[in-house]
Amino acid sequence: MRATVTAVMVAALAGACAQEPVAPAAPVVVAAPVAVEKAAAPVVAAPPAADLSALPVIDLLHVVPGLPGIDGLTQQENADPALGRWRTVVVDRDTAGRVAPAGAAAGVVPALTLEVPTTLPVIDQRGRWLRVMVATRGALPSQDVAQTNGRSVWIDSADTAAAGTDWSIQVDTAAQTITVDDGTTTHVLPVKATGAPGTPTPHVPAFLLGTRWLEPGTTTPRVLLLSTQSETIDHYDKPTGTAVTAIHTTTLRGVGAVSNGCVRVGDEVLDLVWLAPAGTVVTTVG
Repeated sequence: MRATVTAVMVAALAGACAQEPVAPAAPVVVAAPVAVEKAAAPVVAAPPAADLSALPVIDLLHVVPGLPGIDGLTQQENADPALGRWRTVVVDRDTAGRVAPAGAAAGVVPALTLEVPTTLPVIDQRGRWLRVMVATRGALPSQDVAQTNGRSVWIDSADTAAAGTDWSIQVDTAAQTITVDDGTTTHVLPVKATGAPGTPTPHVPAFLLGTRWLEPGTTTPRVLLLSTQSETIDHYDKPTGTAVTAIHTTTLRGVGAVSNGCVRVGDEVLDLVWLAPAGTVVTTVG
């Protein structure tokens, strides 16, 4: 009996451990290494050569035909808010102003405008190329008023330094007010005068040049120049051949729509606007 039980256990154990025949594993094929030549990083093309000495200067004192408009674009916001909310650039050295990214040069944007660093609002970017507002007439009002103000050019960002402003300004010619936003507080203040019906304040975006003139004893004791010029008068400043608009104080008594296009304000208003950085955009409504 004992031998029989042992034989059964051995048979059972042998059956439990028995396995079906296993098919041989498929061979593993290791692919041979393939050498792939890496593509070189794309080369950023150098700007087309331009002879700056042969180009007209893009500033208040010159009329430069062929400059593009701003096409409804507005000042971009800065990616780095530490620079200021609204994007500007300071021109480090004279650079070509082009009609398109890497396009033909229409003029030279100088590093200095009326002896202050040229600071321009940025309205578009394509790679290394920045589209900026400029303070230059594309035509005299008697030639083509649509080309007089609101001009822009493309410049190489390598010739600029990033900057910005938290400020924005709006003039309302109907309400005779100026709204000044310094980035923290909005001030709505009265103005003394704006452009007369025949010589209106231009209703195209302008910007502060950063030029601050002190002219005591004149009818315009303190002046902040704007980038726009009259759209009805070719020249009212004979020495410079310009018709530049400005925000300024005045000793004149006329109020309302009576100026040649400038915005006349009191000292307390100009005390505030005087603090706004170059490149601050000024819009006009009303």
